[in-house]
Parts: sequence; structure tokens; C-alpha cells
Amino acid sequence: MSSYLNRSSLAALALLAASATNAQAQPGQMTVGQAAAAGNLGAGRIMSVPNVAGIGGMGYGGGGYNPYYPGDYNAWAGGTLTGAANLVGAQGQLMKSQQDAFLQRENVRAAKTDNRRRTFDEYMYEKEHTPSAEEERRQAQRLYLERARNNPPSTEIWTGSALNTLLQDLQRNPGAKNGIASMPLDEDTLKHINVTSGKGEGNIGILKNGGKLVWPDALSDPEYKEDRDRVNNGIADALKQAEFNGKVDPGTSRQLQKDVDSLGKTLRKHVGDTDVNEYIKAKEFLGNLDSSIVILKQPDVGNYFSGKYALKAKNVGELVADMTGKGLTFTAATPGDESAYNALYQSMANYDNALTTKQ
Repeated sequence: MSSYLNRSSLAALALLAASATNAQAQPGQMTVGQAAAAGNLGAGRIMSVPNVAGIGGMGYGGGGYNPYYPGDYNAWAGGTLTGAANLVGAQGQLMKSQQDAFLQRENVRAAKTDNRRRTFDEYMYEKEHTPSAEEERRQAQRLYLERARNNPPSTEIWTGSALNTLLQDLQRNPGAKNGIASMPLDEDTLKHINVTSGKGEGNIGILKNGGKLVWPDALSDPEYKEDRDRVNNGIADALKQAEFNGKVDPGTSRQLQKDVDSLGKTLRKHVGDTDVNEYIKAKEFLGNLDSSIVILKQPDVGNYFSGKYALKAKNVGELVADMTGKGLTFTAATPGDESAYNALYQSMANYDNALTTKQ
């Protein structure tokens, strides 16, 4: 007990000495001596101490050391305020983050609106500069016409494509209707030109010679004889019906189609025994037979054999008028008639170019 009191007395004396030594310290400030004394007090574990507020301002009211709160009282109070400050700071940071999120959301909305506007502007630009279907059709017609006027490939002439393009242009030209400067035509040439009424995709060309078929070499072998004879007889019967009745019995045309199909199957079986060129000619011949059967099924088949659809004209102007009045267009050439198609094309192209130059 005495030892404990001695240590307390010594601490008090040290505090008094420090206060006297540092009497020049500013009010409210702890001198070095006071700080040392406060440390000694803590080290001495003083349980009670008299009020020394009058000595150097180190009493309880002077902001000095409080023995009932071991450790640094200011540090404890600062920790409490720091926690409160951190809480307020966290709340402020949350509010700032929320505002940033709101701003970012508005930026996204603005970007979406801007993208929609750009998309709409692009659509309107493309719409304004994209030709309509009608404009594309007219452009295609101009291109086809230019191609038809300037020596198109022979295949386009022989299929009737180039001839039909020139025909359509001449039908729109008033000069052709009036027969101005019309190019003369050879009537014998027109006999080799095939036409159609547009009621089907058929071609009557192979049957023009009274139905007398000229069979290619590949189909003249004995293994084709039975089908070949049936086709010859069926064609003759169909032409009689078309000439006298104006139509062909459906049973006749169906049987003809079966016989032609049978010839095709036999040809495919013997493809390895047939010369390549002969095989191609035989396939083309059978294709023309198929096209003629299509014509035999049409309701106006009689007009092809009665002479109603026969071309009658002395010049290109009359030909245009004749075909326009009958509603006819050109179709593909029969093998051997290619030269007639070339001659007709040249006359029509010259006439169309001449009328265009005068306009």
C-alpha cells in the first residue's frame, strides 16, 4: 500500500514540476512536461487524484487525463466521430452512385433514340434512292431492247426471245402501225417461223409438215420401232381431230405422251451404245415432241392447223399488225429453221432501228 501511494505521490510531484517548468505554454495546450506527467500517471495506475485544475490547467475541466478512462480519451472520441463521418460519407457515395446510374440510364435512352433516328434517316435515304419495281421493269425493258437491237447471241434469236423484244417495241411505235419505211419479207421465210397464242408453252413446229416426222438416227434402231409406230399413228390421228373438230381427244394426247416417255426410257437404257452427238439430237427431238403434245392439249389447237395462225405479211409492218391482231408471239425454232429466224431478226432489227432514228 505504501509503495502504491509513493508511486502516486511521485507522479503528482512530477506533474507539478512539469506544470511549473512549462508555465509559458499557451492556454489549452499540453506541454511536453505535462504529456510526460500524464504518461507517468497512466503508468502508475492512479485510482484517484485530487482536483488539480488550478495547477497548469490539468484538472478534469481543463481537458487533461481522466484516470477512469484508461488509454487515450481523445483517440476514443475520434474513433466514434470517424465512424459517424464514414457513415455519412457512405450515404453520400450511395446517393452519388444512384445519380450516376440515373444519368447513365438517360444516356442509354438518348443513344437508343439517336440510333432509331439514324435508322429512320437511312431507311428514308435508301427508299428515296432505290428504284421502284416499275422503274426496274422499265430499265430491264430498255436493256433487253438494246441487247436485241445489237446482234444478240444466236440462241436468243432461235428461241424467239430477241424477236419478241423487237415485236413489243414495234407494237408501241406508231410508225410501225402506219407501215412507214417497212422492210420487205419473204413469205417462204415466214413458213419456217413458229408462233404461239400464249395459252401454253408448247411449240407446234415439229408437226407443221402434216405430222410427217423425220426421226433422228438414234431413234431409228429396231428397239424403238414399236414406240415409234405408235407415235406416228397417234400424231396422224390427233391432227385429223384438230383439223375437223378443232380439238384433240384427251385420251389421244395422253397416249401420245406415254409413247414419247417410253421412247425416252429406251434411249436412256442405250446411252452407252449411242454416239454422243446422236444422243443429243434424239433428246432434242423428243423435247420437241413433248412441246407439240402441249399444243395438242390446248383449246385453240385447231387454229394451228386450219391456217388461222399462219403468218401472212409482205413486210415487217404488216407482220407486226398481223401478229398483234391474232395475239401471237414467237416461239423457238425447229431444228433446220435457224436460218429463217436469222433472216427475220435482221429485217425486224433494221426496221426498229430505222424508226427509232426518225423519232
